[in-house]
Amino acid sequence: MNKVNGIRIFFILTVLFGIGCYQILNFQDTEGPLRAEATEQTEIKEIETETEEEKTVPVSQVIEYKFIIVEEEDYLTVYYSDKATVYEHTDIQYSALEDSLRQKIRKGYGIRDEAALFEFLENYSS
Repeated sequence: MNKVNGIRIFFILTVLFGIGCYQILNFQDTEGPLRAEATEQTEIKEIETETEEEKTVPVSQVIEYKFIIVEEEDYLTVYYSDKATVYEHTDIQYSALEDSLRQKIRKGYGIRDEAALFEFLENYSS
């Protein structure tokens, strides 16, 4: 009977140890990089992804945009990244957009690729 109880206790402790290790590793994966960034006090630049979720990217990381969206005569115009060649004139009115998006477009809203551009245009076209 003592052997059975010993095996049970060993099994329970092993399972609890495994759960504890999993929790520690899971905590380090989610919180570790965030704490490292906070302690380094890295300057962070906010960008908006194509799904309108906010992400933070270190300023030292170079982001290459294929398209830039700007406002011209109250309508959005899509330029290639050279900011000189027009890719497309849209029927999307600048004044109909929310303020936060207008501020980003006023500065030149960067889009990484055609898929993201078409998703953006689809979301805001009437």
